[in-house]
Amino acid sequence: MQRLDRYLANLGLVSRRECNAVCKEGVIRVNGEVVKKPDFRLLGGEKIQVRDVEVEFFEEVYAILYKTAGYISSDEDEFGYPSYKNQMLDCPYVELLHVAGRLDVDTEGLLLLSSDGQFIHQVISPKREKEKEYEVCLDSVISDEDCNNLESGVVLDDGYLTKPAKVQKIKDKKILLTITEGKYHQVKRMLESVGNKVVYLKRLRIGEWNLDGLKPGEWKMIKK
Repeated sequence: MQRLDRYLANLGLVSRRECNAVCKEGVIRVNGEVVKKPDFRLLGGEKIQVRDVEVEFFEEVYAILYKTAGYISSDEDEFGYPSYKNQMLDCPYVELLHVAGRLDVDTEGLLLLSSDGQFIHQVISPKREKEKEYEVCLDSVISDEDCNNLESGVVLDDGYLTKPAKVQKIKDKKILLTITEGKYHQVKRMLESVGNKVVYLKRLRIGEWNLDGLKPGEWKMIKK
């Protein structure tokens, strides 16, 4: 259960302090009934209206975003770059969301987002070995030997041996790479280990979640 004032505040509709005054106005309805108590308990699934505008109840929220390059995977603007949340300003739940698996600022593609901390942990935990699939464009032609090395596991610049990957060669300078780890700049470092350089990188999938037809900068709510 969740208090009405906390829920509305989390949605960014009103602050918890303001909720008390708004409730007294009689403009909040839960399942059609006026609610004037900010500590009213929501069970889940209620129809909530604020000034005749319906807001959907979610115990937890989940979303995907096609992040474009130039946006940082942090909840706040950092290092001179805007947060990915600037691409979701029309999402009423944007302030609830956090990233399950970051992307570099120059990388585009799937961001999986949720308010559910346990869900995020399950997605990013190394023990879960969630597959992450990337479209990788390269500076130089990649050989079959290099692809085989990536599939077997390569040694990164810090001495770490990566787990076996899946590689599908699309063109001489383009591959689909699937990994189950999430080390810092891992894809770029893996390609550097075989003497190549990533010039374009897009994440297509995390586990069972993919871009699902989204265009760059678009987002959608999803079910867990």
